[in-house]
Amino acid sequence: MPGTGGSSRRVVTVLGMAVAALAWWNWQLIQSPVDITPIAPEAGKVDGPRAPGSALQTPLDKKPMFAFRETVSRPVFVPDRKPVQREQAPAKEAAGPGSMRLVGVMKLGDQPGRALIRMANEPTGKWIAEGEQFDGWKLREVLVRSVIVESGGRSHELTLQSVRQPADEARDPETRPQPR
Repeated sequence: MPGTGGSSRRVVTVLGMAVAALAWWNWQLIQSPVDITPIAPEAGKVDGPRAPGSALQTPLDKKPMFAFRETVSRPVFVPDRKPVQREQAPAKEAAGPGSMRLVGVMKLGDQPGRALIRMANEPTGKWIAEGEQFDGWKLREVLVRSVIVESGGRSHELTLQSVRQPADEARDPETRPQPR
């Protein structure tokens, strides 16, 4: 087909020009600045009527718009945004040894021992490594069934609590009487 060479060149040229135009347009969009300043609502329009059929979905929907003044005045995506400065909580004094409970111990090879200690005011315990500080105490030594903790020059030993089993359950399972 002798006439197809010229038309295919024209199609390729037109497609190339279209790709170049789109690339130029994308470059212009990338280079243009984006305005991220907050848009404050007009005065008097803050607590306007609700659209019919728009039910309140969350407790925040019941709050007036001026309750979110700080959120609007400090937008999230601003380069100079700084975190809110809050007062530091006073350092906790060391809790008494009676408020600590040893839940478990772990020693693996030549690694320092670890103890699972639960404070009375906490629902779960924390694994503490030997030599580590926690709640004003230092875990000085991890033994087989106890640990030594110290604070302010005084030391205290916490021991694992043993769970007593009824006599039937304490026996070897093979010698335990089987149910009929």
